[in-house]
Amino acid sequence: MDLLDTQGLENDPVAAATFAFEGLHTRTVDLADPRKIYGTPIESTFEVVGRKTIQILGQEKDTIEIEEFNSATSIRWNFRNQFWFDFNSGFLWKSVQHFVRNLPPIETEILKPAL
Repeated sequence: MDLLDTQGLENDPVAAATFAFEGLHTRTVDLADPRKIYGTPIESTFEVVGRKTIQILGQEKDTIEIEEFNSATSIRWNFRNQFWFDFNSGFLWKSVQHFVRNLPPIETEILKPAL
């Protein structure tokens, strides 16, 4: 099942970079599989786990860890994403995200900010 498109990202505090994690957030996604599932609602809540030092290429990064708990009830899919934002700037250094229901999450580390 592949992610095709997303809507309602302005309500997603990670995608919109608002960092307004309180409350329930809803977005819709279009999924490609033999059935072509369009407009699947995903409800998310976020939890600030706390400050955490991570290492990327041997360099320590002072971050704040955020967990996102997601539910796509119409397709019976619950999953958790994780994000590590720079504590001072808000830059996203690392994430572990689910994009496909039946595959493991994708872990991404940013080696350096764009110039």
